[in-house]
Amino acid sequence: MDIQDIHVGNQLHVSAAIDSLSPLSPNIRDPVCLGIGGATIPGSIFANGVVLIGSPLSYPGIPEASLMVSRASLAANPTAAAVPSIFKVTTKANIPPNPLDVMIGDPGVGMVGMTLNTAMINIVDSVSINIVTPNRSSAGNKIHAGSSQQNGAEVDNGALVKNGTTVKNDVGVDNGTRIVASVVSAPLFKGKIFTGKALKDKGFDIEHPTRKGKRVRHICVEGPESAIYIRGKLKGTHIIDIPEYWQGLVDYDTITVNLTPCGKPDLSLYVKEIRDDKIILSSDHLTQVECFYQVWGNRIGPELHVEYDGESPADYPGDQSGHSIAGYTYDKEEA
Repeated sequence: MDIQDIHVGNQLHVSAAIDSLSPLSPNIRDPVCLGIGGATIPGSIFANGVVLIGSPLSYPGIPEASLMVSRASLAANPTAAAVPSIFKVTTKANIPPNPLDVMIGDPGVGMVGMTLNTAMINIVDSVSINIVTPNRSSAGNKIHAGSSQQNGAEVDNGALVKNGTTVKNDVGVDNGTRIVASVVSAPLFKGKIFTGKALKDKGFDIEHPTRKGKRVRHICVEGPESAIYIRGKLKGTHIIDIPEYWQGLVDYDTITVNLTPCGKPDLSLYVKEIRDDKIILSSDHLTQVECFYQVWGNRIGPELHVEYDGESPADYPGDQSGHSIAGYTYDKEEA
């Protein structure tokens, strides 16, 4: 049957079987939510099958959803195809907006998943957007213009560009390196910052071991190598024992030994041999050797570039995975 126009005064039902939860009769096909008998909601439509709105060419194969919507075919229905939107919801003809105007899923039982395959999403909001979720992840570039308030943890993987004011009223934890390539202006900032330079002196500060109310500060020795040393005193022996762990830590080709005779001069004292576990000395007074010693060696590792071109330690040309840089990796200046 072909009908040009049809007018339904109350409800339109497209039903293929009895499927009702009516408490009045198990044989009523009318959907209970649309009303029963004199309580029906006028102007309602019920279909217990699949509904397709728009061009069927958008769904050329099997049905993909209970409700399939697309733009109308330009060739078959150019008037309908000319409308600007495929789907639209508005309240401009009746009541003010409220949070239940568009509801997807039910809280608790009835929740649904959502997948958006979109070329773009534009959100123009006059009041607020509230997102309540235990975890939110984003990957890719994020451009934000305007004020931003963050309460809770946020993980960003990708570049983040912000043009506008960011206000944070919580404690921030930053476990990485932050590089700022522009001027930062703030009425008050307290924390550690990287100033682009290492501190001149690297030291430690401790309580005085014997005098109450006083302190002791020492500054570390510097040199163009990753040096390690042992020192001590020999008396009645000509053997310097080398720690066992040196065999995996020190480049033995870099070992140097300083000897200082004590008690009396010994111009014949010298290093005869360096082995894995010991250094053997020789002297005209071998059984009466008495001296102080220092043994230095360089750690095994990548070549140290003492001088290099760059603006910060990040420009170091070699492997610095084993380096801790004062003023960069730690000991940021207080601001």
